[in-house]
Amino acid sequence: MPAPAANKRVKNKRISRNIIIGSEAYTLPPLGDPSRPKGIPDDHTKRWTVYVRQPQGDPSLTTWLNKVQFKIFNTYENPLRTCENPPFEVTETGWGGFNIDIRLHFQPLSGEKAQYRQHFLQLEKYGDEKQQATQEASGLVRAEFLEVVQFNEPTEALFEALTSEDQWHYLQMPAKGGKKAAMMAAQMGGRPKRGYPNGERSAQLPDKGGDDVPFSQEQEQALIQSIREKIGVVERELEEETKRRDQTEKRLKGLRAELGHEAAQQAAQQASGDRSRRR
Repeated sequence: MPAPAANKRVKNKRISRNIIIGSEAYTLPPLGDPSRPKGIPDDHTKRWTVYVRQPQGDPSLTTWLNKVQFKIFNTYENPLRTCENPPFEVTETGWGGFNIDIRLHFQPLSGEKAQYRQHFLQLEKYGDEKQQATQEASGLVRAEFLEVVQFNEPTEALFEALTSEDQWHYLQMPAKGGKKAAMMAAQMGGRPKRGYPNGERSAQLPDKGGDDVPFSQEQEQALIQSIREKIGVVERELEEETKRRDQTEKRLKGLRAELGHEAAQQAAQQASGDRSRRR
């Protein structure tokens, strides 16, 4: 009886997805300022948000991501925060940075175990003088990095989801800001920006390359073949050099045996005398 699609794996396939893990911290108005929000501890100087997001134009996170758990500092009430729907983020106030543990839970159809990441909550200015001046002027400190999640030999159900058109549908929804913003979120012809040449919809490399296709399976195979040929050249040169060395050692051994120990010693002494006279 064949395994169900939710468990059966697609052999020799790997699909990657990018995510952004980061945080933003804003400076709070000082104590006594009428614009300072109510109910915030007196020693808290920043409002911060830690998040997991998708890069602009990438397929929807929810295709493969089920929920995200953030483990913040244990002095906060309910330090383990779970986000089961987008936006996957937690907002709080505080005065100092700390490490936040992040657990990514995948959709049940993936058959994958949860993965862990970690992010340091950066509340103070950092970087070079220009970066710090910008952060000072805006009152915003942002720290984020791009993370890659790989699905090696995904289940058939996950593979189908990751190569489906549905994961881009969210880009066709009206964007905030009205018609103009919605048009900016799409390419000419109404297709959403997706980061693939000619609206390429496969999560795999295309078979053939072209002017607007920077990577393809054809190019990948050509590169692999080129590397193999260069490895072959190096191996042949190494083999020839090894043969020459063996032949030299064999001749040297034969000469030593032919001359004998005493003759070899005399030859060495004579050579030493010649060098002395030349001085």
